[in-house]
Amino acid sequence: MTKIEIICGFLESGKTTLIQKILEQEYCKEYRRIVILQCEEGLTEFRASAMANKDVVLAQIEQPEKIRKRLFSKMKEELDPDLILIEYNGTWPIEQLLRVRLPADYRIDRVLFCAEASTFPLYMKNTGSMMLNQLSNADAVFFNRCGGNTDALKATVKSCNRTAELCFTEEAAEQYAVRVLKPEEVRKENSLRKKKQIGTAAALVALYFLAIHFFLNAPPYIKSINMIFIGILMQAVPFLLVGSFVSGLLQVFVSDDTLVRMFTGHKWLGYPLAVVSGFFFPICDCGIVPIASRLTQKGVPLSKAMVFMLAAPAMNPITILSTIYAFPGQPQYALYRVLLGTVVALLTGLVLNLTHVRTEDVFLSSSAACSCSVATVNVRGSGAAAKAESVLLISGQEFFTMGKYIVAGAFVCAVLQQVVPVSYFSNTGSRIILPLLLMLLAAFFMSVCSTSNAFIGRSFLNIFPMAAVMGFIVMGPMLDLSNLLMLGSNFKKSFIIRLACTLLTVAYPVFLLFSVFLIGGK
Repeated sequence: MTKIEIICGFLESGKTTLIQKILEQEYCKEYRRIVILQCEEGLTEFRASAMANKDVVLAQIEQPEKIRKRLFSKMKEELDPDLILIEYNGTWPIEQLLRVRLPADYRIDRVLFCAEASTFPLYMKNTGSMMLNQLSNADAVFFNRCGGNTDALKATVKSCNRTAELCFTEEAAEQYAVRVLKPEEVRKENSLRKKKQIGTAAALVALYFLAIHFFLNAPPYIKSINMIFIGILMQAVPFLLVGSFVSGLLQVFVSDDTLVRMFTGHKWLGYPLAVVSGFFFPICDCGIVPIASRLTQKGVPLSKAMVFMLAAPAMNPITILSTIYAFPGQPQYALYRVLLGTVVALLTGLVLNLTHVRTEDVFLSSSAACSCSVATVNVRGSGAAAKAESVLLISGQEFFTMGKYIVAGAFVCAVLQQVVPVSYFSNTGSRIILPLLLMLLAAFFMSVCSTSNAFIGRSFLNIFPMAAVMGFIVMGPMLDLSNLLMLGSNFKKSFIIRLACTLLTVAYPVFLLFSVFLIGGK
């Protein structure tokens, strides 16, 4: 269970100080990982060296629209904390946070309101409903720098919130925090987690030996599926690992402003530069989507940003090398991949430019990436060590995020090679139309990473014609389910549907012409 503690109040009310004091307590060591969501920047900064728990991650939230279900789901997937401290902005309505649908094992535990005793009456009088909104939802109210009689403060709070516990001294606030955070409960949960991990490990070991026994005595077709599956994985995973690492390096050390200057310097030269830049910025397609979104927000024309996003997977040098390795002795496949990806990307960008799609019409009102891998930094250090750690974190996140698609794709390929007869499509009346459609659908749902999908595509050559397989290899990184979901966090659904339809309208005739070229070549 992940607990969420909300610390709210106006600017300079002591929220950061309270969180810092909490993190300095020894009981915080019981938490495996703590995340701080900071919704405003005050004069006080966090001091990492004084924190008892060294696994603390800080995320900056600049707009209230970013606080939604996807933020917490992404946080659970990438960081998996067991305590979240939210330093909430005093001017944001707290109902927006309280109404968020959280993951199943996440719960909001307490709302703690901080206030400066000397300015509290003035704020209550002049801010209208803003302060009252948070104060009425608070479980406890912490007053800083209290001196003399506190009856007036008590009366003001009780007039709008009768159940809130009041703390007028630092000692009282610290004692309340100890009760709320309940370190003994955390120890109990950690013990249960360890027992579950041991049980899971034992179950996996048992399954491993059962699997060995099963495969040793399995029918020949099962053994064949297993060999194909393992063969695809052994070839694809190293390229996925290298691609994820290079992507992490570029996201940490290369700023978006470099690309912005490149694309906006020339009106028409920006399109070929958008295509070629994919070679010099070899980022995996799962990492190129948020970068393209940020470039558009920073002033790059939408059509050029989309050309960059669509062409980068084909121009990626790691992708080119993996394609050459996947098709040994047949370098033309890598060449076809680059040429077809370039043509489809440029034509799609041209259509978007000619139809005058405006940038301001396609973004959501909350159009800022909420990916924790981009928005968060570990507060344990800075400089070269922190950047190196960020590279490894981003690389690991991309590798494990896309790894599941590689495994699923390899398994599907292995099964299809055993189930679907090689002669099936050659005996049909349409040797390219139906196979191309099936390959595009497979690319969409399998969502295999561009740095390794050539190995899965090669396996399909035993079943599908070459033009259809090239459609799978080229269009997969451009138009797949995972990329569309990532686009959905920034762009309106109407634009995503329009982009997908444009891609299909452009790509289908391109690959049909490519199949004619191949037949003519023979």
